Amino acid sequence: MRFMLCFLLAVTMVSADEKSSVEKPAVRKIGEYLYRVGLVEFDARTREISFPVVVNQREGGPIEYILVHEHGKTHEAILTTKARPMDIQIALKLLKYQSGEGDVFDKLLPAEDRKIRGDKSAERGDAVDVVVSWKEGDKEKSSLINRWAIDGETIKAEGDPGTPMPDHPWYYTGSVIMDGQFLGEVEGSIIALYLDPVSLLNTTVPGSEIDERWGANAQEIPEIGTKATLYLRPAKN
Repeated sequence: MRFMLCFLLAVTMVSADEKSSVEKPAVRKIGEYLYRVGLVEFDARTREISFPVVVNQREGGPIEYILVHEHGKTHEAILTTKARPMDIQIALKLLKYQSGEGDVFDKLLPAEDRKIRGDKSAERGDAVDVVVSWKEGDKEKSSLINRWAIDGETIKAEGDPGTPMPDHPWYYTGSVIMDGQFLGEVEGSIIALYLDPVSLLNTTVPGSEIDERWGANAQEIPEIGTKATLYLRPAKN
């Protein structure tokens, strides 16, 4: 485990001079393949990661994030969590998810500054499915988180519910470190609808470069304050 934690610190680009000031995370084994760091649990066999979340918004917009830390940009997020972004990052790294921007943020850049052109996307981080599970009465319910976001451009008239975000994977872009600080932890940005290099996960669906395109899908999202569990899993497609 000590080797794996040292590997984690290396891949998150913390310099040798800064390592001494970084608090070492307490990763505990809680089952044959299960581990926990903070509020985050992860399975070494399935590579599934889970942690508690709370419904923060269920209608209206614009929405720029699916998930933020409870001290992050909550006014722009559907879900919040008490789980630390750094602990989520640790679980992703220990499960050997590869992070990378690739062409994910190219839509925000002038053509001459784009990193990858055409269909080449080998440098993107690993693709992840995001699933949320919650209870309604005695019933267990679950959904791809994509269905909780509405594409505002598909709303043609007042009362039109619009079309949910496509069932598209999310990419582990991994956030950034600046001046020795892990910005995902500082800003609390975890899963972004509107492209954000600071967020751990981003999407490449059309419109992800438009900050006012997305809204919350009240037809799918349970009541504000509903407690749920969010799962990160290797993408099926």
